Formats: sequence, C-alpha cells, structure tokens
Amino acid sequence: SVDDGGAAVNPGRLYVPGYTPVTIFVPPENLADQSQTINFDSFQKFGLVVLTVTLGSYAAVSPRTLPLSEYNLRFYENLGLVALATISPIIQCLLVVAPSENDINAFINTFFTSFSVGFVWAFISEIIATTVVRLLIFSWFEPSIFSLAPKVPIPVIPWVLRETGYRPKRITLLASEIAASCLVCPIIEEYIKLCILRWTTPLKRNFNWTKKQIISKSSEGNRKRKMRNVWATEPIIRPPNESDIVNANQYVAQMLAASLGLKFADAGRRILLYTKQEHPSKQLYAFFRGLFPLQELTGTMTALQLAKRNLLGLEMPMWKLLLPAVVIHGMANFRGKKPIYRWGSATPWAEMQLPAFHVPDSSSLPKLLTKGFAKIMWFIIITRVIGYCVKNYYMVNRQAVKRTTTFAGRPASFSAKLTTSEALKKK
Repeated sequence: SVDDGGAAVNPGRLYVPGYTPVTIFVPPENLADQSQTINFDSFQKFGLVVLTVTLGSYAAVSPRTLPLSEYNLRFYENLGLVALATISPIIQCLLVVAPSENDINAFINTFFTSFSVGFVWAFISEIIATTVVRLLIFSWFEPSIFSLAPKVPIPVIPWVLRETGYRPKRITLLASEIAASCLVCPIIEEYIKLCILRWTTPLKRNFNWTKKQIISKSSEGNRKRKMRNVWATEPIIRPPNESDIVNANQYVAQMLAASLGLKFADAGRRILLYTKQEHPSKQLYAFFRGLFPLQELTGTMTALQLAKRNLLGLEMPMWKLLLPAVVIHGMANFRGKKPIYRWGSATPWAEMQLPAFHVPDSSSLPKLLTKGFAKIMWFIIITRVIGYCVKNYYMVNRQAVKRTTTFAGRPASFSAKLTTSEALKKK
C-alpha cells in the first residue's frame, strides 16, 4: 500500500510522521479458513492412531492357531468392533464442537496426546498410587501381611496375594479397593485430562490469575506481620477493536478431545480383550462402550469449572475444579466401572451397568426389581449430570455476555452478582 505522501508502506508496519515505525500484528484474512484445514502433522497423528488400532486388532485374534484365511476374517471383525465404539463419539463431536470457536488441528493434537501420553501416564500413575494405597491400608488393617517380605518384595506384595496363598480379611480388601478405585484413580484420571487440556491448547480467557502477598489477618495488630500468598484476578486489557470472550465452547470441545482420547485408548483395549469365541454379544458391548459417556461428562464438568474461572473471574482452586468430576467418576467406579490400571475385561455388562441378557438368572421377582431399581437410579444420575452440563454451559455463556453488556465497566457489581449466585446454589 502507499501512504498519503507517496511512500510505500509495508503490511505490519505502523508509520506515524516524526516517530519511529512500530511493528504491529496483522492477522491473515483467511485465518478462519486456516483453522479448519487439517495440516500434515494432524494427518500423521491420526494415521498413528489408526495404525495402533489395526495392529491391536490383528494381535487380538483368538485363537492364534487359526488358518490364515479365518485369522484375517477375525481380524476384520475386530476392526469392526472398534469401529462400533466410534459411532457415539463422532456424534458427540458433531453436536458439541463449534468450528468457529475451535481449531481442528488443536482438537486432533489434544486427542492424540490424550490417546498416547495420557493413557500411558494414567496407567503407570494408577499402578504406583494403587500400590502405595494398598500398602498403607495393609499396614493399618493387617500388618501381618508384611511377613511375606523379604521373600516377596514389599512393592510387589499387593499384587501377588493370591499366588502366595495369603488370604487377607474382607474389610482389608474392601477398604483398599474403595480407596484405590473410587478415590485415588478418579483423581488421577481427571487431573491428567486437565493437564493435557492446558498443555495442548492455548485457552482463550478474560482473566489472568497472579499470586500476590497480603498481610495475614491474624497478624494485623502485631509488629511482625506475617505475609501469605493468595491468588488474585487481573482482567486482560484488550485493544479497542477486540472483544472479550463470551463463549465457553473451546473449553468444552478441547476437553471433549482429551476425554475421548483417554476413553478410546481404554475402551479399544477392553474391546480387543473381549474377542474370544465364547464371549457373547461382542458387537452390543462394543457399541455401548463408545456410548457410555462417563469420561466425557466428567471432563465437561471440569471444563465448565475452568471456564468460570478464566472467563468470569470466579475464584476456583484446584480441588474445586476437580471435585464434581471426581465424585461422579468415583460413583461410577463404585458401581462397577474399572479404572484404567485394571486389565481384565470379561464382564463388560457390569462396567456399563447393563443387564447380562445372555446369563440365565433364577432370581425372584422382588430381587429382579431391586436390581432394576439400582440400574434405573444410576441412569437417572447420569441423565441429571448431562442436564447439569448443558445448563451450566449456557449459564457461563450468558454470564460472559452480561459481563460485557449489562455490567460493562462495573466489574465489582459483576463479581458480587457471581458470588451471590454461587452462594444461592449451595443452599
């Protein structure tokens, strides 16, 4: 372009007479189009996922001594089983992800990182944490179990009790299983999803959180004043032509990618472990593994908490970010959902709270009604969690819009309204 004096002006350079030229950022005109174009790196990551599933499906054929033609037929059946588990996640992505708010390459990167690094990280972390938790509970409830050492190394004791012939008390096994599967493992999985979201996606935000030092209330009247660190919000100052973020779709969509990556790695492994000839209803359970929305719902709950913190400026410590998701995840594990470190997959109906249609049941009518009531109540809980996620998603968006319209220029009033709304929810 040319300025009024006839001098050439380079794009991205601001010229003011009498001042030094300043470099400014000029976004490309087709930035929206670029965010929807899948680059070569994303194709590579997607190809690695497909290659992993293909190799796993080939190795999961049972028995391994089949003729080559029949072996290949079973291999194609395994691929079909894994494909059935992708139907529901694909529909979820189409319903949730807004193309205008998300970059498809960032979505694929988050999914791939969760599928690969996240799954391995969760698996190893849960094994280590479960070992520590079981050893602590054994030392409390049953110290005599350590008499197996040094013949059996102490870190190995929790995993070889059956092989050594030692029979712990039922209360010991129950306490260790609840502490590991219903408390520690849900915390690990939800924390890993949150970490992957933060590592792979530059999240849009309206507030930054900085650590500041203030005087402790207990030492205000003393000469030696004690200082303590607190987190404080600082609104992001934007240029006049740039508006604040009023949509939480990026948070929900990218967390959905992290949740689906972890879920697909775990569900794919369990589907390929349930491929023997004597395993019934393989197609049905493979489809329901993809449909069962635990990882997606708990991830969405965490994403909405994070959106309240970064878009609305609501104070949200780490424990509060993860608490709703950990509670629901722990309830699901208590009902039969297996954590990632549990390798067996012989009873998929128990994991997803489905009736075992192929197993003869001689229970009386009252007992059948009791079993059905428990499953119906769990279905109601899942439905209410879905309603909670939908309601809070639109609430966050509505509050973000009000912050820039009704409460524009009045941050104190907006913060007071948010605090009041959160306090009323607790009553």
